[in-house]
Amino acid sequence: MAGRSRPQAHSSSASTRRRERWLVVLGIVLHAVYMLSIFDIYFKSPIVHGMAPVPPRLSAPPAKRLVLPSPDGLRADKFFEPDERGRYRAPFLRGVIEEKGRWGVSHARPPTESRPGHVAIIAGFYEDPSAVTKGWKANPVEFDSVFYQSRHTISFGSPDIVPIFCSSLPHSTWGSYPHEYEDFATDASFLDHWSFDQFEGLLNRSLDDVKLRQLLLQDKLVIFLHLLGCDSNGHAHRPYSSIYLNNVKVVDEIAERMYNLMESYFNDNGTAYVFTADHGMSDKGSHGDGHPSNTDTPLVAWGAGIRSPKFLAYTDKPDDGFRFVDDHRHDMPTPQNWALEGFERVDVNQADIAPLMATLVGLPCPLNSVGNLPSHYLKLSKSDEVEAVLANTKQILNQFLRKSEQKQSSSLYFKPFKPLVNYSSVLDRIEDLISARDYKTAMKYSEELRSMALAGLHYFQTYDWFMLMTTITLGYIGWMANLIIHVLQSYTTFPASLLKRTQVYPMNTSMKVYIGGCLFMGLSSIILLLEKSPPLYHAYVFMTIFLWTRIVQNYEFMKSAWRELFNMPFKYIMNLLISSVAALLILEFLVRTPPVIDT
Repeated sequence: MAGRSRPQAHSSSASTRRRERWLVVLGIVLHAVYMLSIFDIYFKSPIVHGMAPVPPRLSAPPAKRLVLPSPDGLRADKFFEPDERGRYRAPFLRGVIEEKGRWGVSHARPPTESRPGHVAIIAGFYEDPSAVTKGWKANPVEFDSVFYQSRHTISFGSPDIVPIFCSSLPHSTWGSYPHEYEDFATDASFLDHWSFDQFEGLLNRSLDDVKLRQLLLQDKLVIFLHLLGCDSNGHAHRPYSSIYLNNVKVVDEIAERMYNLMESYFNDNGTAYVFTADHGMSDKGSHGDGHPSNTDTPLVAWGAGIRSPKFLAYTDKPDDGFRFVDDHRHDMPTPQNWALEGFERVDVNQADIAPLMATLVGLPCPLNSVGNLPSHYLKLSKSDEVEAVLANTKQILNQFLRKSEQKQSSSLYFKPFKPLVNYSSVLDRIEDLISARDYKTAMKYSEELRSMALAGLHYFQTYDWFMLMTTITLGYIGWMANLIIHVLQSYTTFPASLLKRTQVYPMNTSMKVYIGGCLFMGLSSIILLLEKSPPLYHAYVFMTIFLWTRIVQNYEFMKSAWRELFNMPFKYIMNLLISSVAALLILEFLVRTPPVIDT
């Protein structure tokens, strides 16, 4: 008996090792495949092509040209608050807020990085997530922007940002400094001066260059200055440092010099100015997440087509005598040390800036923009204001219709977005209201239709989420179940008779299960092919079916093991439960305890 048991034990041990090697390979493949599902669920490109631009039907564009100074990494609070002496760091732009234009806070979305922020500002959508695979540098998918729609774009600034928008733009004049200029060991504010000096030199050259001057005098001109100083100084010295705070003053000085230069050169009151940043900066000198220090950036607009400041009325307030009345709700109340409670504040989402800039110079909104036109910034007649909002609505609606068309053409069972089934009748109603000069009602319908179109875009962006998440979840559950089965079969003290009871017709049962699994895989493959699903969808489904096929194959074993477990002594079961709960609590403690970071 003893002589016979050794070869059997050796055979069992070898079989266990083979299964474990096989499980390791399966686990690596499974996790690699399922990890890619993140890109199909959360990093799916929102960009669609095939829509036509929708120019706003304005009586005349509010401005002939647009200037966009963009200080990279400028926090809203460090811009608006006073310094330790009670003086404001941006006196020129503060004077603009009080005397010439409008202001608010622009709210960015994570990832609060330079490229996604500028894409939101200039193109009006929250970055094509597939760009993360290229470090946000290159354009994996071409997209429309305010620069592309312009008659000509002039841009100077960082080599990491300016080429993204201008390198493949034929109607552009641009320049960027060498990467070697970005030295974190020095005060980087000289980079901001470099951008302004390049543009000033361009205007000076145009005095002797007829073609260049003609180019500058045409309408629908967009001028973009990327000012990297605050970002570099924030990373190197932190946003509380004197170097960063002084850079805020430098940015304000450049905005003032830019304004004086433009007004002196053109002298026609036809220039609109939009001053905003791509993201903020955390106290530790970093950015990327959704903390307000990273997402809240200043927005100041003035010039042609921009409303003058609106002074808020105030009413009696029991506790301190009065309070200002502001029609706009803000997630963050205006801090008292900003001393701007008396001026109407209009916050925007970062993507709203693109339709604002496009409308100012009479351009169509970028084709993939999801921004809502902030009409409170615009100085337009009632009819032009409605037409501008309607053009914004149609542009977003066109994206929805294109996505709906694409999904319908590839779906066996298409589920439409029901709230927009009768969109055409709503558009006809809006046109009738405009013809009847009922602009207030037309504006209401336009804004409601725009909101529904945005909801429809989200619906199609997440159309496959339920199927994908269900498949991946079942796959991980199947993987864990297979591991449990392996442990029970290889390392438990269950009687040997348990295995014998579960192997009455092993070949017959296994063959039926595998045939059923193969048929299910084939049917799933046909469905996915008919729906024109990406190849990875097949991999997710095949992997999940394979895992659950193995679970079904071991069904009798699991059922017998379950009975065996409950036939064990109560004391043994309680010890097992207590050990499991203790292990779970220890894991939860390790997960919830924050790591200690040296500062």
